[in-house]
Amino acid sequence: MKRIFAICIALLLAVPFATAGNSGVNQTIDVSNTPISSISSPNSSSDGESVTVEVTLHAENGTTVQWTVQMCLNTGVCNPPEVLNMENSSSDSHWIGTITPVDDHSYVNYDIILNYADGESEKFPENGFTNGGKIWSDCWTDGDETGGEKCSEESSGLPAPTLMLTVIVGLSAALIAKRDD
Repeated sequence: MKRIFAICIALLLAVPFATAGNSGVNQTIDVSNTPISSISSPNSSSDGESVTVEVTLHAENGTTVQWTVQMCLNTGVCNPPEVLNMENSSSDSHWIGTITPVDDHSYVNYDIILNYADGESEKFPENGFTNGGKIWSDCWTDGDETGGEKCSEESSGLPAPTLMLTVIVGLSAALIAKRDD
C-alpha cells in the first residue's frame, strides 16, 4: 500500500508539466454563457510584487466571489492551491483579488468560484486549472524553455527535466521492490 501511495505522489508531481500549456502564454478563463461579465488580469507577474485580478459579474444579486490560486515555481513544482476570498469593491458586481507571488515563481494558476445567495456555488472553469487563468512571470522557466521580459539568457531550464528523471528513477525503484516481494 505504501508503494502505491508513493507512485501516486510521484505521478502527481508530474501533473504541472502535463498541464502547463504553452510556455509563456497567459490563459484567460472563457466567461461566455456564465454569470461573469469579465475577468481582468495583468500581462505578467513579478516575484514579491502584488498581482491583482478583477472579476465583474453580470448582476448584483448577493453572490460572493473566491478564487483558487496556485503558484508554480521555476524548479518545476507547484505549491498547493489556496482558496482565497476576493474583496467586494464599489458594487456587488465588482470583485478584486490580490496575491503576492513567491520568489522564483514561473506562473500563477487561478480559477474563480461564485458563491450564490441560495448557498450553492459554482467554479469557473468547471475543470479547474487546465482551462483556468494563468499569469506567467516576467522571468520563467518551463522545462528547457526560459523567457519573460526580465529574465536573462543565463537562466537555466534544467530543474524540470531533473525532477522528471527523479520521478522515473523513483517509480523504477518502487516497481523493482514490488517485484522482489
